[in-house]
Amino acid sequence: MEKKPTTEWSRRDFLRRSGQFSVAALGGMAMARNAVAAPAADADGIARARGTVFLDANGTGLAEGQRGLAGVLVSNGVDIVETDRDGRYELPVTDDTILHVIKPRGYRTTIDALNLPRFYYIHKPDGSPDSDFLYKGVEPTGPLPERVDFPLYARHESDTFEVLVTADPQPYNLQHLQWYAEETTREFRSRAPAFGIALGDIVGDHLDLFGPYNEINAKCGFPWHNVFGNHDLNFMAREDRYADETFKRVFGPSTYAFQYARVHFIILNNVFWEGFTRMRADGWPRRGQYKGHIRPEQFTYIRNYLRHVPADERIVVCSHIPMVNQADADGKHGTPEFGELLRLLSGHRYTMSLSGHTHINMNYFLGGESGYRPPGGHLHHHCNLTATCGSWYRGPLDDAGVPFAPGRDGSPKGYAVVRFEGGERYNVHVKGLRRPDGEQMAVHVPSLVERAKLGETEVQVNVFAGSVRTRVRMRIDDGQWVRLAQTEGVDRRYLALRERAAAHPDAGEGQMPEPLVTDHKWTAALPADLGTGWHTLTVEVRGTFGEDWSEKRTFVVAENAADLDSLSEGTRTVREA
Repeated sequence: MEKKPTTEWSRRDFLRRSGQFSVAALGGMAMARNAVAAPAADADGIARARGTVFLDANGTGLAEGQRGLAGVLVSNGVDIVETDRDGRYELPVTDDTILHVIKPRGYRTTIDALNLPRFYYIHKPDGSPDSDFLYKGVEPTGPLPERVDFPLYARHESDTFEVLVTADPQPYNLQHLQWYAEETTREFRSRAPAFGIALGDIVGDHLDLFGPYNEINAKCGFPWHNVFGNHDLNFMAREDRYADETFKRVFGPSTYAFQYARVHFIILNNVFWEGFTRMRADGWPRRGQYKGHIRPEQFTYIRNYLRHVPADERIVVCSHIPMVNQADADGKHGTPEFGELLRLLSGHRYTMSLSGHTHINMNYFLGGESGYRPPGGHLHHHCNLTATCGSWYRGPLDDAGVPFAPGRDGSPKGYAVVRFEGGERYNVHVKGLRRPDGEQMAVHVPSLVERAKLGETEVQVNVFAGSVRTRVRMRIDDGQWVRLAQTEGVDRRYLALRERAAAHPDAGEGQMPEPLVTDHKWTAALPADLGTGWHTLTVEVRGTFGEDWSEKRTFVVAENAADLDSLSEGTRTVREA
């Protein structure tokens, strides 16, 4: 989502300071290839890439003398072919093609020193048209090599595994990166997932930060797949096809697929750039002319890939902009072609999609009314995750000197751990950074309640990852359990923190943004017949995937307003003492 860069951070100072980091992350391909140039085109006038996918048993990265792997998928970004019995493939290429191997089960691709998968070869003889860009794209690669070979390495992949998923780390400067490192490195390393996926807005406009960001993530100890976001693009690009040139140089293709165990991941660039228009008064290009969009060639790629995916294996589509339109008229927070994608996925029983962008948690379970009609009547789960930077690192600082910056839906800034068990079973566990695993809700009940107003006083429960499948109930003391109703509204705790930030404008990155109405909120009125004195509220939640959580709160009921004033004054006196 749109945010201005920190005003006091000059571009010259940024570029100077970013030089203290290694820029090793800003290039690199993990391909074995012969440097001898092939003919410009075959007899039919079409240039073709040829090579071998092979088992790199001796770690040289060279195909000579090693066993070719049959049945492995290789793509030029649109077409997908299987290697023959000797591991050989052939694909047409243009002067702007990224060849990539689609990692099959039981293998890994090359992983570089920054824990980035290198599974591709960029063929761009003249390089990127980046003379006007703020950040450089791909250097000229020269003529097409005689061979483009892809090494794979055998490994065991359990059907049960976990993936750590972030959305919108979005650092705009080195201070933001320091906060990101402080909150994530140790915690992520302790999780030890199979790999991580970052759902776009990896950085905030300053693409030089790709380098230090990758260095921080490398310390987490597992590979990372990165999705292209609207703050990761070159804003000087005149058309969409060149918007991801720097991203390609650093990370490779922005749309591709890979398999891990019985799960197939499709990394999808659904940020469509409508082109540079003008510079702003602050010296930066306009950045809002983008929308959610799935391009025709991407549909062709997905359709070609799905032909090779068994119907009972899970498919996970990872994008930056949500697939479900979240009630905006400008197309920036939804993907109009989602229905077409769901119809394409309907031949597969177990599908889901992950996105970020809006800095809030939302869950949707979609079926025939949305275009998804698989065998057995299964539903498609679209899960939109809150941001790892929360509300852009804004708001008061905590005891560690890091902004609280919760999401505008009241959920803490954080990430998700997605656990897969075979092709069918999975669950999504949303986790606040540096917060206990069981902290899954915010319970709001007034500390002091006038007895005559009990029946009109609401208990509000914000279940951060709640959905239509979530169930919430409460009871007072040892009374009867009461079911809470799912409603829409804003989070009281977020409002209180925002007021605190307004009173201390020098804390964090300034004023927190306006709250957003969310549907992961449950409400019920307090019983009207409670007696005066102290009471205990118990809230129990059955989560989307059957998890159970509970929390308790205490509050006091007073007979009249005068008693409330007296109790309130006494409470303030005790707290101030």
